[in-house]
Amino acid sequence: MKSFDGADILRSARHLLDTEGAYDESGRPGEVPSEHRFTEGQLLRWEHARLVLNDELLAEAQRRGPGVWVLDIQANVFDNSCVCIGVGISGSSEYDRWTDPAIPSSVGVPRYGIGRIAIVEPGDPRFYALTSKDMSCEERWAAFSSIPFNEYGIIVGLVNGRVIAKFLDSDNHTLDIINILMDKQQRSPARDAILAEKRVAILGCGSMGSKVAASLARMGVADFFLVDSDVLKVNNIVRNELDWEGVGAHKTDALAQRLKRINAQAKVKQWTNQLGGQTSVDTLMVCLTTLKECDLVVETTGSGQGFVYASSVSESEGIPMVWGRVFGGGFGGYIARSRPGIEASALDVRNAIYRWFQTPGFPEPPADVGIDYGAGPDDQAPMIANDADVSVISAHLTQFAADALRGAADSEYPHSVYVIGLRKEWVFEQPFDTQPIDVSGVRTSDIAEGYEEDRLAQFGETGS
Repeated sequence: MKSFDGADILRSARHLLDTEGAYDESGRPGEVPSEHRFTEGQLLRWEHARLVLNDELLAEAQRRGPGVWVLDIQANVFDNSCVCIGVGISGSSEYDRWTDPAIPSSVGVPRYGIGRIAIVEPGDPRFYALTSKDMSCEERWAAFSSIPFNEYGIIVGLVNGRVIAKFLDSDNHTLDIINILMDKQQRSPARDAILAEKRVAILGCGSMGSKVAASLARMGVADFFLVDSDVLKVNNIVRNELDWEGVGAHKTDALAQRLKRINAQAKVKQWTNQLGGQTSVDTLMVCLTTLKECDLVVETTGSGQGFVYASSVSESEGIPMVWGRVFGGGFGGYIARSRPGIEASALDVRNAIYRWFQTPGFPEPPADVGIDYGAGPDDQAPMIANDADVSVISAHLTQFAADALRGAADSEYPHSVYVIGLRKEWVFEQPFDTQPIDVSGVRTSDIAEGYEEDRLAQFGETGS
């Protein structure tokens, strides 16, 4: 067996450094063969500077052909990395300014004017600016811009479909920027495609409503109508989808921004008021008119008056309605639906649920099952439940909502009410003990019809 001395080790180390520090004719960095296999995440642990360029942006740069364009960037700084996201390309006399519609405008800190992007051919000056080890930051920048270099910049070259990028700083230090490749793998089931065509009203943007809205946005819903009058406070964060960024804002405004961060092209209309609260008839009619234009009403206000209005619109306009509640103490909750023409009105379904709570032989029902949190005074004690409790019931309600949007013919739920236990308490024998309530025999009563007639009379309308 051949022995190795110190000279062999030095030669091996030199070969390793030369290989990794060199670029081939297409600008691809050298790679030393290795038996070790690492994931992308492992390899990126030591890459502080990162770049995200969507395929659509790269295609726009390629479409324009030769030339250098200003690359608009929004930056996010984390503990161990700085991620620069390309959000747009400057315009000219020949091309309009292009902005990536898929990236939310509120993400990151704008760093406009510091980026340049161009198609680069091997051997041209810009190629050397991106691959040379000896050029200064001013020289590299000058290959991409006639404007003098000022403190820092980012230069990006597209070389035979590959991205090479450098960060230049005021200390004449050049840093490679790693382009993070995006995948196009389908992760949502095909049955959710229809959700993109639907408009959903979220009545109540609190802990449950905010979670349902965000989850529906991830599932494909892109048109929302948000109704709530409350302001997000610090203590709400313990179980709301929103966080410190929304504290002090109305929940409708903060949730609208959250939904647009999930889907930058989402359409969100807000009615910042209390449904059933003190307001003018004209203002209330704006809300009710918009509700009539929705494909589904999701009611999570906990307000008796708000529920009556929602049920009335659902019944009169033939719009499905789903709602849910978490029991005080967080030991369970329920989800329910009313599809006009299939189930009774939401009011009658709700009354049937309350009657089920009083079934002979059942233990005493939860003390706060009928508490109207939405209509109570500001100093009313909050419902006690943690984020996990609310999240479980909200997830079930989200699936119920999506199922209603797909249509009755494709429903996967044989029952319209499910009471869900999260631990052994009351009628629940164990965690996740789910008990359906049969409401197939419930009919819309004169009481529900009376609510509708009263509402119509209030606004000078007549019933059919």
